[in-house]
Amino acid sequence: MAVPPVHKSAGEDVVGWIAACVLVALLLPLLGMLYLDVLEAKHEVKQQIEKMEKLRRQIEQEKRNDKAT
Repeated sequence: MAVPPVHKSAGEDVVGWIAACVLVALLLPLLGMLYLDVLEAKHEVKQQIEKMEKLRRQIEQEKRNDKAT
């Protein structure tokens, strides 16, 4: 069973390339926004960890002061 070759026109190739470029043009800003959101969340987590560490040190200091008196 022989399969005849498929002949594509140059117009189909151009439409394909245009569609690919539009897809990339739409996805790049979305990926950029997602990346910035991840960076912002990472920064917020770091701040919260620093606050918790500060509170932990403060509680430990208060416990030491209570034992000393």
